[in-house]
Amino acid sequence: MKANLSKALLFCLLIGIGGLIIYCQHEAPVQPNAPCIDNQPVEDTTRVYLWPISRDTLRIYPKMIFARFHPWVQDTSQIKQLLEKHHLRLRLGPFSGERQLVAWLCVTDDRRAEYHFTPYGKTGFCNFGADSLVEYSFGVFDDGGFTFDGTIVFRFIDGTSQAQIDSLFNVNGLRLIFTVPDFPTGIKYRTLVTPLAKKNILDLSYELQNVPFALYVNPNFYGGQPPLRCD
Repeated sequence: MKANLSKALLFCLLIGIGGLIIYCQHEAPVQPNAPCIDNQPVEDTTRVYLWPISRDTLRIYPKMIFARFHPWVQDTSQIKQLLEKHHLRLRLGPFSGERQLVAWLCVTDDRRAEYHFTPYGKTGFCNFGADSLVEYSFGVFDDGGFTFDGTIVFRFIDGTSQAQIDSLFNVNGLRLIFTVPDFPTGIKYRTLVTPLAKKNILDLSYELQNVPFALYVNPNFYGGQPPLRCD
């Protein structure tokens, strides 16, 4: 034990002679917090959202977001601490959806929902949506009665190779959740928009309508329920 300790100390001293700062016992050096953005909206608060297929206008509800937490997050106390940090409160949830916890959250300060979105295609954010616990964070619409749940359903033309499909998902930051048979033949693919995506679920779904080997690209949603308002 003493021999090992002596070797470790000698290793630190020898490297220290070169003028480097040494942290023994495999401890990472403490770095100052890098500047990050948590006080600006991720999306333009005046922008207009469109349904990707019909192009109908969608009216965002400014005080609520819908979030999915990474599948490995099971400790709800972690979620509670994160919500307190970002001035959010539970409106509904968390409960399990596709093997991960999901929740509707109310904004409790004077900011809008856009401050808490996952910053798709943007860097430097350390807001709620960019936190390591959060896999998807986006707005709700129709005064809280209409929610895109973060998933996109695909159906591809017959003969499309699995390599083409996998490449499409990888390039666009989509995680495959599951596949199901599609009547009368074929397969539906259900994917989740992850933080690696370059655009939010609506803008990405709109763009992917132009994929030549896709029969349809449809963002999944919760709708028809009484509005989940935060006031």
